[in-house]
Amino acid sequence: GKSTMAALLRLSRAACATATRTFALRCVGGSGLSSTSAHAAVFQPAPAFKQPFAMYSQDPFEGTTDLEPPVKMYGTSAKYAAALWSAATKAKVLDDVATEVAQIIELKNGDEKFSAFLDDPTVPVEKKIEGLQKVFEAGKFTDITKNFFFVMAENGRLEELPMVAEQYQELVYASRGEVLVTVTSAIPLSAEQQAECKKVLTEKVLKKGEKLVLDVKVDRKILGGLIFDIGEKHIDMSIEARIRKIENLLRDAVGTA
Repeated sequence: GKSTMAALLRLSRAACATATRTFALRCVGGSGLSSTSAHAAVFQPAPAFKQPFAMYSQDPFEGTTDLEPPVKMYGTSAKYAAALWSAATKAKVLDDVATEVAQIIELKNGDEKFSAFLDDPTVPVEKKIEGLQKVFEAGKFTDITKNFFFVMAENGRLEELPMVAEQYQELVYASRGEVLVTVTSAIPLSAEQQAECKKVLTEKVLKKGEKLVLDVKVDRKILGGLIFDIGEKHIDMSIEARIRKIENLLRDAVGTA
């Protein structure tokens, strides 16, 4: 409603003012992120391929899911997320699977060779699964997580891992009555600003009985203001969005002149 939008706009303006003061005081440069090297054995010649599911008594991803997801999602990635959620729910390992999937994605993001190895469509599926098996041997992973990655590899969907993981986490939150709200700002929000965001979102957005899960991200490209992502809703109150709107208006005006 109007009161909700007004409250979010107040938060955005406050963040915008903070960002403006910060950028006026100093020039912020990008910083390099430390990366984790993938297991070296992944890139060594693999032994003869063995059917990955042979070690398990049952493939939890076989057939359709028999549990109704708490949130309706659409698209191919949503089907994989729902299947993973269903299997993890039945096995009572929702959090374990979320952590394990995040670990592999972090490994993938931190090592270009490992990422290219998984995403390269010319690499045989057997090699990818053998590589994943070696990574799993270096840590402790549930059978649900292992099977999930094997199925994704077999179906050529490893590039969709980030989206599937995000949708899976949303299903985990929803099954607990939790609502994930992602707030993106140009600079890190202070503790007071985060507390104000939680207060406004809890009062204006959440329904009775729901619990807020706040995910704060920083994207310097938005220049100032805030972006709110609440489920499928995307509310952009950033300076970047305002500039785009002005540019479009000017473009339209020039085009009709």
